[in-house]
Amino acid sequence: MPTKYTVTITALGTSSVIVLPKPVVDGFNLSKGHRLELIVKDNGIYIPLTEQPAGNNNSSD
Repeated sequence: MPTKYTVTITALGTSSVIVLPKPVVDGFNLSKGHRLELIVKDNGIYIPLTEQPAGNNNSSD
C-alpha cells in the first residue's frame, strides 16, 4: 500500500530543495551523493529508482 508524505520546498542558495523523509531514504537505501532522476508529467512528478553504478555514491562524506 502506498504511503503518503508531505514535504516542504525550501531554498538553498539559488536552488530549491525537497527534503526526503528519513523512512523514505532508509527504505530505498539512499544516501548522500545518490543521484535521482525526476520525470515531470502534467499530473505530477515521479522519481523512479534505479541501481547506482559502483563508485557513483558518496556515502563516505
